[in-house]
Order: sequence, then structure tokens, then C-alpha cells
Amino acid sequence: MIDILKTLLQIQQLDTELTVLENKSKDIPRRIEGIELVAESRKNELQEHQHSIIDFKKKYKLLEVDLQETEEKIGQYSTQLYSAKTNDQYKAFLKEIESTKKEKSDIEDKLIEVLETIENTEKEIKHLQLELGEIEVETKEKVTILKKDETNIHNAIKERQKTRESLCEVLGKETLSVYERIRKSKGGIAVVMVDNERCQGCLNPLPAQQVLEIKKNERMYFCEYCGRITVAPDSFNSTQ
Repeated sequence: MIDILKTLLQIQQLDTELTVLENKSKDIPRRIEGIELVAESRKNELQEHQHSIIDFKKKYKLLEVDLQETEEKIGQYSTQLYSAKTNDQYKAFLKEIESTKKEKSDIEDKLIEVLETIENTEKEIKHLQLELGEIEVETKEKVTILKKDETNIHNAIKERQKTRESLCEVLGKETLSVYERIRKSKGGIAVVMVDNERCQGCLNPLPAQQVLEIKKNERMYFCEYCGRITVAPDSFNSTQ
């Protein structure tokens, strides 16, 4: 029986390790996706700035056309001013000139504003290009490390699964069935140690007599509170 108990404990330890490894394996694709999303986000931000600067430059060109048209209007009104035949015509041309000059001033202000936006956007584009280059290099390095970790984890899982299969053959179907049933119903933990006369699965105290019986390793004992298989590993070496 001691060999069976030792084997049960070994299988439980392997199953616990496998759970940890499998969770790590499942987490790696999510971590890779998160790392790549950072680079993708910066790339999209850069593209947005590149598209916006094209729009701003188009707007600047249109404002230049508007500015030229207002200057031509001012010139026309100035010529017409000196050909005015009445005082009312003279005043009307003066009014048009003042209005157009105001329009010209507004356009010039907009030109300065758009030009400043273009310059700031170009600076931001250069900054983002440098930052993106660094992020892409860092992303590649991190993804390479994670994929290497993933390979190592898969290899570790295969090794433990192979060892587990060998140990399961030793147990036999009936004992293995009991183990699997308990493990499934108890969150993956079917075999627990007894320490300080307590079940380490539910931490409930066990009767002293039962603890002594468990340490004899003569048969399989179950915790009367949680139903898990209880073992006393410290007694394995002293048991013949």
C-alpha cells in the first residue's frame, strides 16, 4: 500500500505542476497579443498624424488661394476707388476695402495657425517614428522570449504527462478512478498531506488515532470533512 500512496502523491504533485504549466501556456498568447497591441496602437497613432498632416497641408493651400483672391479684390477696389464718380460710390468702395482687409487678416491668422499645427504635427510624427522603431524592436525581443518560454513549457508538459502515464499504470484502474473522481470534485486536489494532525486540504483537525493509522500506510484513508485522500509523507522512509 505504501507504494500506491507514494504513487498517488507523485501523481498529485505532477497534476498540480501540470495545472500551473497549462495556465502559463494559455496565458502566453494573451501576453503576446497585449505586447503587439502596444506597437499596433502606436502605429495607428502615427498613421493618424500622417493623414492629418496631409489634410492640414491641403487646408493651407486653400487658404493661400483665398488670401490671393482677397488681395486681388483689394487691388480691384482700390482701382475702383479712384474712379468713383460720387461720394456714395467712394464710401462704398472704402467699405469693401476695409471689409476685404479684415477678411485678409483673418485668413493670415488662420494660415499662421495651420502652419504651426503642421510644424507641431511633423515634430510629433518624428517622435512617434522613433518611439515606434524602439517599440517594434522591444516587441520582437519580448515575443521571441515568450515563444521560447512557450516551447519550454510545452516540453515540460509532455515530460510530466509521460511520467504521469507511467505512474497511472502502477495504480490500476480502480484506484485511479477514485483519485480522478475526488480530484474533479475538489478543484484538482485529491491527495493532501497530514501536518500537525490537520488535513492540509481543508485544515480541519483529524482524530489522533486516525493520524496514527494514516502514518502506518496500511490502507487508503480519506478526510472525514473534505473527502480527500490523506497521506503522511514523513512516514514513508520509516515504513517497511
